[in-house]
Amino acid sequence: MNTGFALHQETENTKDQEIQEDVSTIFNSVFNVQLATSPEVINKVFEVRYQVYCIDRHFEDPDCFADKREHDAYDPRSAHALIRHRITGDSVAAVRLVMAGDSPEHSDFPMEGPCIHRMDKPARDAFAGARREQIAEISRMAVSREFRRRLNEDASAAGISDLACYSDSENGRRAMPYISLGLFAGILQMSVRHGITHWMAIMEPAQLRLLKRFGVEFDHVGPVMEYHGRRRPAFTEAASLIDGIKKRRPDVWSLITDDGRYLPAKPDTAYQVKEREVA
Repeated sequence: MNTGFALHQETENTKDQEIQEDVSTIFNSVFNVQLATSPEVINKVFEVRYQVYCIDRHFEDPDCFADKREHDAYDPRSAHALIRHRITGDSVAAVRLVMAGDSPEHSDFPMEGPCIHRMDKPARDAFAGARREQIAEISRMAVSREFRRRLNEDASAAGISDLACYSDSENGRRAMPYISLGLFAGILQMSVRHGITHWMAIMEPAQLRLLKRFGVEFDHVGPVMEYHGRRRPAFTEAASLIDGIKKRRPDVWSLITDDGRYLPAKPDTAYQVKEREVA
């Protein structure tokens, strides 16, 4: 089940911060994006999700996950990415891309049934016109509150004795608003790897506003609806979204695409799925 973006709303005093900084330099000095292509890293993703969805947000029942790793039926046909703190290696955030399965009974997307029919006709037509194997749902996008707590406690005696010492804490706090962009960098890398040309997601209005400040604007955004809270569905062609970021915020484009190293295929471009590494 998709819960949309589980990111915490950034404070208003970060609204113009990104305009004054080199976004890529700040983010990459503190964090790195890692695709989860091994069972060990995928388990780290599930651990972040357990912390966010079971402990922080109480969306899932923690008693259902005795191993403290939140996972569901969509994970075997998903790709996963993780953001880690460079110095400590701590897991900071995670996201997955749910892809169409290889059989009709496993070809649906979590938000498809509840949400797509409630969007306007152009959005429905765009969804219907895309090749299903080239669509992926952005899902389980989560940032660890525990990491935020550790980052802010590094100067305290208790924090140093009980937790990892974050010697780059000031840079870490400056980089926190850009974690959502780092997750998009992971989303783009996974999409290039798997031949994905269209993204769908359901997210909180505050998250849409935050992304829009960074120049990340979806082609189609539906009405606010009740779906595990008040959320809005969105659908977009990946290349269109990335091109729009380049026009509006070339600094953000540089971070998400790794200076143009990762660019999504156009829908009408012949493609070949290179790998399909799933949980």
